[in-house]
Amino acid sequence: MRKEERIYQRIGEFTVSFQWIENKLREIGWFIVDPYRSQWPPAGLRNLTNEKLVDKVHELFVEALPKCRLPKDLEVEFKSSFQSAAKALHQLRRDRNRILHSAFIELKAGGEVQGLLRSNPKFQIDEETGEPLFDQEILTPESFSAEMAKMADVAAFLGRAHLQLIHRYPEGGASAQ
Repeated sequence: MRKEERIYQRIGEFTVSFQWIENKLREIGWFIVDPYRSQWPPAGLRNLTNEKLVDKVHELFVEALPKCRLPKDLEVEFKSSFQSAAKALHQLRRDRNRILHSAFIELKAGGEVQGLLRSNPKFQIDEETGEPLFDQEILTPESFSAEMAKMADVAAFLGRAHLQLIHRYPEGGASAQ
């Protein structure tokens, strides 16, 4: 596989991973709102922007957590961890927008692609100097490694949070059976 193909593959992996996390957020929110799935598929949370989805599910989770009868130290840890995850999710959203709203320019020489440039077309001005700012980078297959590592951490936490809700939330899940 050529280098530029690996880079495009990483962009796709990033996008699919982000969508998985967004779906996991909806699953957590839907479970809290309707643990018995009395109206399925649920209508709520579908039309929220990612930013509002993160904030709403964070709010729902914090409100649901005391009902789960966790040891106090674990409840505090989950609240803190969800707040950290929400902060990371907001940064990942900005990363997603930066990546997906960029132009990808193949740099060719001798009829072959020698590099791939990501260039964000959003025009910005440096407030201190008044000079234009350019958000550009030469991409490599490793360009999205930091974002993918962040997503892995957030995904692991969301899976853990969802599982705790399934087993401990009093209006549904294993505790209601």
